[in-house]
Amino acid sequence: MDHFMPQIFWHDRKGLLSVDLHPVTRKGKYRLVTSSVQKEVRIWEFEFEMGLDPKTQETKPQLTVGFLANLVFHNQAINQVKFSPNVEHDLLASGDCEGRITIWKLSDQPAPPPQDEMPPNKENWIRYKVLNHNSDVNALCWNPTGTQVASVSNDHTLTVHDALSGKRIFSTSNFRGPNGVCWDPNGKYICTMSSDRRMDLIDAVKGTRLKHFSSAPLPLRTLQWTNGEINLEEKTHKLFHDDQLFSFQRALVFSPNGEFIAAPCAHLEVGSSDVYGTYFFRREDLGTKDLPFAFYPAPKPTFLVRFSPVTFSLLSSTKDNFLGLPYRLLWIALNKDAIYFYDSQHNYPVAVVDNIHLNALTDASFSKDGGVLVISSLEGYCSFVRINMSQWGEIMTEVVPVCASPMLIEEKKKKRKSTVAPEKEKGKDEEKSPVRKAPDTPKTATPKAGATLTKFFKKNTDASKTSNPPAKTEEVPAPTSTKKRIQLVTLDEN
Repeated sequence: MDHFMPQIFWHDRKGLLSVDLHPVTRKGKYRLVTSSVQKEVRIWEFEFEMGLDPKTQETKPQLTVGFLANLVFHNQAINQVKFSPNVEHDLLASGDCEGRITIWKLSDQPAPPPQDEMPPNKENWIRYKVLNHNSDVNALCWNPTGTQVASVSNDHTLTVHDALSGKRIFSTSNFRGPNGVCWDPNGKYICTMSSDRRMDLIDAVKGTRLKHFSSAPLPLRTLQWTNGEINLEEKTHKLFHDDQLFSFQRALVFSPNGEFIAAPCAHLEVGSSDVYGTYFFRREDLGTKDLPFAFYPAPKPTFLVRFSPVTFSLLSSTKDNFLGLPYRLLWIALNKDAIYFYDSQHNYPVAVVDNIHLNALTDASFSKDGGVLVISSLEGYCSFVRINMSQWGEIMTEVVPVCASPMLIEEKKKKRKSTVAPEKEKGKDEEKSPVRKAPDTPKTATPKAGATLTKFFKKNTDASKTSNPPAKTEEVPAPTSTKKRIQLVTLDEN
């Protein structure tokens, strides 16, 4: 891996809050979007060119960065920016501390003249739609097709909008400080994390809560820790860090085929020790288990996880396969000081990049080809990590199968049907129909109906005992009551 940190004042020396890479390269160049505590969204392009290193006099890749556009509309700090994965529409979403989400669209029209002392825009991103929350937008994400935006806010809601029409599809409330959201690559779930030590699983179509994770009965096990081994007691543990964790987001994510949910901010209190790390929840266990499938310890609290879009074949040099997958995943976990690289065959970091910034790290993004990782920080600079893919293993050419989903949503539908179906099949329609229709048809005189109605209409049943059975239906008929009303109206007129 090669590390680059160009001396560019990305946002006029202001701290960077978010960074994202466009899914498509153009003429061999990557496109990058950044946001900061300032009010602008800025778009850049960069590439690696082979050049002579003046220090070592060796030919090495050199990073060159160019400015593309400065987007002005927000009035507050912009917490997150995300390119849409849909290349056809070419959209960009940005959410700020004012509760505003702006959808930008790349236009073919010439860019307007520059404002202030900024260089002229080379790309014309127009304001396409404006969406709103009642408070800060903490995090947002796109659905797999890149046409809907999910966002979480300090107004304690998760909201999904159609980015093409601006229509709100649904809004789910009663979250406490949500600051992380991700969309299932299979399009079925949305997962959120909040500062109240809770992770929620949401139906991505209807917005209903399906399940939440906050504490779990963990089994007795030994954890490998920086200071040695720690014995985890068999009891119910709280899973996540509380609101004292310093982080702008809790960026959980699904694995590329949706088989796992990687959740940062793991925190286990073991005696006098605090154990930090990242949890992996397996998709097929979501309907039956409340505990994570795997745990990856870290020296400090993690707040962000990102998967490489590239899947690798299993390493033949080791027999370990910690997650038991027929392929190998690569991902990073971020804390405020370092980047930890993991793969699915090992239960420990396979690489670490640290001491690259003087202030806390804030966000990270992989390129679509997996060869570049960009990290932003409050220092105001971006770091670029160029990954040599051949060093990590053989890229898997076979298509990774789509993971099956648990019966979380379907089970609820079946339960509703099952409660009604047995009543129809038991043949109780004759017994229950008089009860339902008693107010509309009070003159049913069958023995069964009379016995059924006794507890509801005691006065009628007492009267029926003193009268003859044939006259039972003529005692208080509906037409008689109608005639009395007519006679009263006639008297009022006279």
